[in-house]
Amino acid sequence: MSDALFHRDGSDYLPTPASGSPWHPNMLHGGAVAGLFGHVLEENIADYGDFRLGRLTMDLLRPVPRARLTVATQLRRDGGRLKVLQLDMYQNDTLVASASAVLQRAHQVRVPAHAPRPEAPPPGPEGLAETDIQSMLDAKGLKIPRGLHSRVAVRPVTPWNESGQGTSWLHLPVTIIEGQPLSPMVRAAMISDLGNGVGQLNLGNATGTINADINLSLYRYPTSEWVAIRAETQLQDNGLGLVHAALFDTQGAFGHVCQVVQTYGEYTG
Repeated sequence: MSDALFHRDGSDYLPTPASGSPWHPNMLHGGAVAGLFGHVLEENIADYGDFRLGRLTMDLLRPVPRARLTVATQLRRDGGRLKVLQLDMYQNDTLVASASAVLQRAHQVRVPAHAPRPEAPPPGPEGLAETDIQSMLDAKGLKIPRGLHSRVAVRPVTPWNESGQGTSWLHLPVTIIEGQPLSPMVRAAMISDLGNGVGQLNLGNATGTINADINLSLYRYPTSEWVAIRAETQLQDNGLGLVHAALFDTQGAFGHVCQVVQTYGEYTG
C-alpha cells in the first residue's frame, strides 16, 4: 500500500511523516512540495480538455514546515492556445513556495522523418540492482531524519557517489492524497526535485549543494512508473551552480529539469 504525503482537510493539506525532508524532521522534502503543486495544478486543469503542462517553475522560497498548508491559484492567462496558472503555497499567512505553470493546447501533427527524435532511455530499469536512498544515507553514518527520501527506490545505472554526475532509475511508491494514485503529470512533478540528488556534488566535510528552485519542462508525460534521471552539476568557486537533468521513461526522454544550487555547510543533525 502506498504512503500518502498529505491528508486533505477541506481546502487545506496536512503533511504526513512520509512527506519529510532529510534536512529536518519538521520540514517537507522538495519532492513533496513539487508533488503537491502538481496535484493542485491537475485539479485546476481537469476541465481544460487538450491542454497539457509544458513547463512548471517552482520557487522554494523558504523551508516548508510540516504544518497545515493552503495553495491559492490564479489563472493569469486564459487563451485558446496558451494558459498560465499561478500557484502560491502558504503556511498560515506566510508564503513558503510559489509556482508558475505554462499549459499548451495539444493537437495532432505529422512530424517529418528528418526531425530530431527524443533520446533513447538508459539501460534498465529491469536487470539492475535495487537499493534506496535511506540505505545509502545510513551507510554514510549520518543522522538523517526519515521522510519522502526514505521511500525512493533506486536502480543506479552509474554509481551514486556524489561526484556531480550520475544516472539512476527511480520509483516513488507514494501518493499525494490517500486513495488517489499518482498520475503521470504529478509523478513527473514530484520526481523533478531529485535531479540535485542524482547529480549531487560532495565537496568534502559533509558539504554539498541544495537547490532553491525546480524548472521542469515536458514535451510529453511519462508512461512508466520507473523514471530515470541523468543529472550533472556545474558548480563555480563562488559556491553557486546549476543542475541539468534529463528525464526518461522506458520509452525514452520526455523532458528535462534545471535547478539553481548553492553549497551548504556541514550537516549538524
